[in-house]
Amino acid sequence: MTFYIDFIADYGEKTGVDDLAFSEVDRRLVEEFSMHGMEFPVIKNLSVNPFNTIETGFCVAQLAHNSKLKSAHIIYHNTAPRKDELSARSNNAGEFLAVAELPNGVRVIGVYGGYTFSFLNAKVYRVKCATDGSQFRSRDVFPPCVASLAAHAGQSLQTWELLGEEVLNVPPVPKNIICSIDGYGNIKTNVHLVGTARIAEINGRSMPLSTGTGIFSVPEGGLIMAPGSSGWDGMRYAEICLRGGSAAEKFINPKPGDHVIVK
Repeated sequence: MTFYIDFIADYGEKTGVDDLAFSEVDRRLVEEFSMHGMEFPVIKNLSVNPFNTIETGFCVAQLAHNSKLKSAHIIYHNTAPRKDELSARSNNAGEFLAVAELPNGVRVIGVYGGYTFSFLNAKVYRVKCATDGSQFRSRDVFPPCVASLAAHAGQSLQTWELLGEEVLNVPPVPKNIICSIDGYGNIKTNVHLVGTARIAEINGRSMPLSTGTGIFSVPEGGLIMAPGSSGWDGMRYAEICLRGGSAAEKFINPKPGDHVIVK
């Protein structure tokens, strides 16, 4: 079986996937798959904002929920702010590795921190894996677990030898926030748009806008809030878009996690 791996990490401050860290992790994954006697995986890298677990969790869910690759699809993510313990840490210790499986068969494995698993609406389990030993755990510590999870494809997750206890009290996703901003400056939110909006406010900056059935429902130069390209399970989340320009620039470049007030 050929596995497709989406690797999501906060490397390179969203400058693209040419960061050295991506290449190092990709190479290590290929090595581990080879050691398990499996075909080399197809790997796609995705960069998110540094330490931003909202954006990471959203991207994980968007790719996982909409996949039709079933058990051939693994999402591996690493956004580890190391905010679970603010005092000095020994041996580069950080948040633990976790795993989840969606009803469509896609498996997600990555660092459990903040909201990285919150968008999935699935049971989350610890992975029996070291949490320390390297500054670069996504390269040096975690890849054997990813390969092991792939080797376990087609079997019940409950029988995986590295499966630990269930993680309880996964934090819910905050309502009405920015989840991601794409390369066009479109602001992807988790707002469920009901009725007509006239004003959107982000970080104290208010802008008049229109609402419609799609982001091109306004003429060139118009600002609109409409169902966008992101969502799952029949729900389309609203995007704020500036036709022919960048909505993010209009709102002075907000970040995922910032709240959106719709009036």
